[in-house]
Amino acid sequence: MITGNVVLFAAGLTLAALLLALGAAVGFRMAAKRRPLDGGIDRQRLLHLLQELGTWTSEYSGNVSRYQDQLGAISKSVSADPKASSPKVMELLEQIMRSNQDLKKRLDAAEMQLDKQTRQIESYLSEARTDALTGLANRRAFDQQLEEMFAAYRKGGGRSFVIALVDIDHFKRINDQFGHQAGDEVLRQVANAIAQQMEGSYLVARFGGEEFAAIMPTPLRLAAERADKMRKAIAEEALHADGEAIAVSVSVGLSELRDDPTSGPPIRRADEALYAAKNMGRNRVYYHDGKAPTLLGAPEIAVSRD
Repeated sequence: MITGNVVLFAAGLTLAALLLALGAAVGFRMAAKRRPLDGGIDRQRLLHLLQELGTWTSEYSGNVSRYQDQLGAISKSVSADPKASSPKVMELLEQIMRSNQDLKKRLDAAEMQLDKQTRQIESYLSEARTDALTGLANRRAFDQQLEEMFAAYRKGGGRSFVIALVDIDHFKRINDQFGHQAGDEVLRQVANAIAQQMEGSYLVARFGGEEFAAIMPTPLRLAAERADKMRKAIAEEALHADGEAIAVSVSVGLSELRDDPTSGPPIRRADEALYAAKNMGRNRVYYHDGKAPTLLGAPEIAVSRD
């Protein structure tokens, strides 16, 4: 009977290990991928994926439960008939080996299915947060990042940051003169230039239309100087679309956090600085110090669109 009990104990450990493996695989992956559901996600498709995950986890849970019932029945049989303990133990070992092999195959298949479903969910989440034309984060992703960083800052556990708004000058004229396909290409190239020149920002996004936004490290003046470097790089190199060289410039407005109750005021200050850059001739950088928009450096001659 000692031998039988030892084997049953080993079988119980094996069963527990299998249950832990299944639970860890599901729990770790789902926890690692858990994010707030975004308004732009196709919720029906995501719900379908999660329902599929629930179906196969329920199926394998049932298989494990039946396996446990079989172990309990054999254990009772061994206890009731000590003389037949050796054959029963051998039978039990054989059943454990067969069941383990079968369950391992099922777990391997479940792992592959979980990988597939996880990649699909990741893809949906990524699509919901990415601007399809430029490949940058979209406005939804920007707003979410802004709110998270602002909330952390207000609680005292986050860092301060600078908001930069970037607008392509006279973009309507580009569309009218060169066509909307050329306009789309200009948007892609400007987006790429902003992402490269502002590398190290917390986030660079397409804010809407021909406007972009970035969340940058402080201090404000240093962020403005970096934005001005980006502005110069765009103005000094003509962009190309459909074989046409297109002169492009951008205007930039920046602000940083003050004693703001919400994330709205710093956005408005950055917007005021951007309008100042536009109204004062475009192709320049203004930053808002909390009192008024201020020009960074001497303005350069604005790119002519006439």
